[in-house]
Amino acid sequence: MAVTASQLISTAKKLNGYKATAYSCTPNNWFYGYNVGGDVAWCAATICYWFNQAGASDLIPVKSANCGVLARGFYDKGQLVKSGYKAGDVVFFHWSNDSSSSVPGVYTLDHVGLIISANSDGTYTTIEGNTGSSAYGECAIRTRYSYQISCCGRPKYGSSSNSGGNSNSNSNSNSGSSKSTDTSKPNIWYQVCTAEDGWLPVVKNLEDYAGVEGHAITKIAIKVDKGSVWYQAHVKGGGWLGKVTGWDAKEPINGYAGNGKPIDALKVYYTTPDSIRKTGVVYCAKYKVSPTNTSTYYDWQIDTDTNNGMDGYAGAFGIAMDKLVLSLV
Repeated sequence: MAVTASQLISTAKKLNGYKATAYSCTPNNWFYGYNVGGDVAWCAATICYWFNQAGASDLIPVKSANCGVLARGFYDKGQLVKSGYKAGDVVFFHWSNDSSSSVPGVYTLDHVGLIISANSDGTYTTIEGNTGSSAYGECAIRTRYSYQISCCGRPKYGSSSNSGGNSNSNSNSNSGSSKSTDTSKPNIWYQVCTAEDGWLPVVKNLEDYAGVEGHAITKIAIKVDKGSVWYQAHVKGGGWLGKVTGWDAKEPINGYAGNGKPIDALKVYYTTPDSIRKTGVVYCAKYKVSPTNTSTYYDWQIDTDTNNGMDGYAGAFGIAMDKLVLSLV
């Protein structure tokens, strides 16, 4: 029988009062597999940790330490709600009224917790990781207001009133209908073009970088062997060009991103196939670019996320890029 909402909440409360340190954070240690301090955001890792501790990892769509990825997982599974919140909901908060780049139609996904109860005065009692006034965050029970809530993920909890007969009936109805799982990591390939060199060799994952230092990239092509990817180029002195999903150096419409002018910013977004999502894993595109004539790179960008100081794209408007590094994580 599936874990109930009350059982999950009871598991979460066991961590109430816990304080992370600069060198160790229990949810992060579990999530990453080694000691990671509380200076690395741990609210989403805490959600995954609680479900794991309750023996209910299958009730969340993805294992991720990123609020946007976690919410997107619920959205893709049709388990995201925007009203009628209740105990057991995974609640996503927004600290601004900017729109989310991860989930359509909701505000930014800045923080996440678990609803303990919906109260008669319109507030919500929650338990959250990486909250409070401690230097590296703590796990605490909070009172939150509806205007702070962006949306909620609603796991498919079990019911304490379910009988064994109902459980078997549900199992039989799903027999043979589920998609096969896939535990192998997908690969990504990318290739760039410059005015001086033409199309340069194809690069796979992190085996190398694509580009030549000092030669501005004018076209980019990206492909994956599982799932799907879209990418979009911003040209220096211009704007964002159309999104591209194909890979063909001879097809300017949907075969590559770019129009022959120097590219100064890039967006890449990867969608994990259901066969891999079924294992509880979701992958994202992680990428960085280098401004021309430098040996340094801008900070890493994950998909089009704008959390944790990311811009939603790699690069800087007005400064052409000359090197690209891209992987799936």
